[in-house]
This record gives sequence, structure tokens and C-alpha cells, in this order.
Amino acid sequence: MQSPSIRRTKIKLEKNAHFVLWTQKGRLYCLSRWTYVCIKSTTSGNFMVLKANFMRRILFPTPTALLANSLFIVLIFIACKKQPDVAAPGSPEEIAAKAGSSPNSLPVVSLRVTITDVGYGITSDGKGDYVNGVDYVQATLDQSGTFAFNTLNSNSPKTIAKRWVNYNFNSPLDPNNIYRPTPDLQHNYHFSTGGSTFGTNPFIPLQNLGINGNPSTECIYMGNSVANSTTVWRVSFHKGNENTADSPTAFAVATRKSATQWTITPLGSCSPNANVASLRNDDGSVLYGYYYIPFSFTLTKIQ
Repeated sequence: MQSPSIRRTKIKLEKNAHFVLWTQKGRLYCLSRWTYVCIKSTTSGNFMVLKANFMRRILFPTPTALLANSLFIVLIFIACKKQPDVAAPGSPEEIAAKAGSSPNSLPVVSLRVTITDVGYGITSDGKGDYVNGVDYVQATLDQSGTFAFNTLNSNSPKTIAKRWVNYNFNSPLDPNNIYRPTPDLQHNYHFSTGGSTFGTNPFIPLQNLGINGNPSTECIYMGNSVANSTTVWRVSFHKGNENTADSPTAFAVATRKSATQWTITPLGSCSPNANVASLRNDDGSVLYGYYYIPFSFTLTKIQ
């Protein structure tokens, strides 16, 4: 359900009250102090009101405000109840359904990531495989069927990185390009993947490659980030600004090798260009150039 009025409505709560939550038909609604009503997904399908133990009651400035906001909540409930959960044409829900699954419903697969070093532009830190949940590493096939890989998966700025990767930016397409980023080893090296309009379409969740009549290989995007204490750079294989028909960047080519193993590399028959990535600033507005950055990741399911 989408309604512009939801985002404009404000509710006043008591000083020590922070939020009220309720769910209906798989959606989570939240009333926060002097903030907007927010909508997020949830797995619960029951209608309920949740109250944190540090809250006492909601205060409204006037009886009129109380009546108006109560009516507003009832109208939301009725509208949600009337609307069927049907995916819009071309939506992620419909695309995922065509590929044999619903979005955010696939089993999460914990991974062991092996990075091949010799001859590649993204290499390991020399400490062996990257294992999900070990040394702050996140490595999974997530509920949406994408590969999520972070070498420092921590919300604390005080966490000291134990794992990282190494990039080689010494092979720009333009031999006159002398720009070289300087990421350090104490920031997260982030990798994310997903479907590209110009790659394999519709996107096939990686868990579904090679089964249910799906091909074992597909072309997807990969977006990476590297950083130091002052700067963040984005490395893109057909993601964001590079998700165009004529982008010189390669696709990330995902291939299922067995029931428990996948590979990802920027080289394959479905990718017209090979091994090329763009380098941009954090918001993508500045292009520093294109670089040959071959890599080879092997993803193995942790049994």
C-alpha cells in the first residue's frame, strides 16, 4: 500500500515514548514521536499493537487531533485489508516469481568464499577463505537471491578489521589515466550483486540457478566499495551509472557448478566486455576511469 498522506502525517507522543508498531497483511506500520508514519516489510500477518515497556501512552494535543488520528489509523487498516497482495507488472515480485521464487523468501545460504589470487585484480589478504560469521565477515546468498559479501560487517567504528581484500588499479583502459585510489585495510570491502536490465532478464536468484529449468549461468551486476578514512570509492560492474546498454564495463557472470558451489567472475559468453569496471566517487557523480579488474570468486555452501 502506498499513500502520500501516510508520509505527511505526524503524531505527538509523550516525552519518553518513542514508537507504536502494528502489522497488517505482512506490512509493518510505525508511529514515531514527531516523525512520519513508516512502512516496512515484516513476516507477521496478524494485526496487533506493540508497546515498548518504556512507553506509557500516546498524547494528542486536542480531542480533535485524537479523533482525526484514530480515524486515520482505521482508514489505513481498511485500505490495507481491501488491497490484494498482487505484484505490479515488472515489479521485483513478478520478476522473481517468473524465476521460480518469491522475493525475500529464499533460504539464506551461508558461504565460504575462496578468492583466486594469481593473475587477478582483486586478491585475498592471504589468510585463507572468507567464512560467513568468522572475523566479522558476512558472506551469504540472501533471501532475495543475491550475493552479499562484506569483509568488515560491524556497526561499531571501533571494530578493528581482521579481513580485507586487495585491489590492483594499475591497468586502466586509458594508458594516460594516472588516477589510483588509496583504500586502507581498516574499512569494509563491500560487494553486492543483483539483476541488470541489460544482463540476464529476468534475474534468477542464485539459489535457483541450474534448477527448475533455469540456466546455470547468468549475467548480473556487481557493485563494490572501497574506502580510507576520508574517501569512499565505488567500483562497478554494470551497476548504477554503468547499468546502460553501451557501458564498457563487464557483467559479473554467476555460474552454478554444483548443488553447493557457485562462481562469480567478470568474464563469460553473456558479457560482451570482459574484466572491466568503472571507478567513481561515493555518489557516482565523478568518473575516475575504467580499469581492468579481473577476479574469480568461488562460493561454497557451508554445510
